[in-house]
Amino acid sequence: MTVPVLYCNRESGHSYKIALALRLMAVPFEQRAVDLNVPREQRSEDFRTASLFGEVPVLIDEDGLAVCQSNVILDHVARRYGKLDGRTPAQRMRVREWLAWEANRLAMSFPHLRFSRRFTRADAALEAWWSARMHADFDRLDAELRGRPFVAGDAPTIADMSCCGYLFWTDQAGVDLAPWPALAAWLERVRSLPGWLAPYDLLVASPPIAAGTRT
Repeated sequence: MTVPVLYCNRESGHSYKIALALRLMAVPFEQRAVDLNVPREQRSEDFRTASLFGEVPVLIDEDGLAVCQSNVILDHVARRYGKLDGRTPAQRMRVREWLAWEANRLAMSFPHLRFSRRFTRADAALEAWWSARMHADFDRLDAELRGRPFVAGDAPTIADMSCCGYLFWTDQAGVDLAPWPALAAWLERVRSLPGWLAPYDLLVASPPIAAGTRT
């Protein structure tokens, strides 16, 4: 039986969110690690053919369709398998509002801050900007989660997969979640979902990211 193929990297929270969603959906899939130290134009031909933007993750579904951009992939698998999605049109719309928010806000702050502090140090002013934006994003997410158990309602959805993608690595950026108790409690609820695995336990091994790498 043909199974989906996920091109990924174990240091990529965007890869993790897809792997976690598929695991929680009980969808078997194959992982192919991509070395992020290799310049995009020199990566394997099969990956370059599949990846419109030369980035991970990319999912090749059972029909051979290549899907890029993590939140587009989440939308695709939720529709395809009928899992981790809203139960009504209004709920499904709200889920996708959160996918757009994550791409525009959260994905533009904490992942960059973590990369700077863990791999390739950025300019101090830029790092300070990422930190300030992360605080604002965490404030917003924490406020939303005070009133409900999951990002888009009372059950986990792809919105949770999207927003949690990098947040199990806050320690790597030296970020203490104490100021955001609702956010921290939500991450514990995600950890408690049947089938949950931490990023390094779920994603296949890939070459360590070298200092100075720009992915």
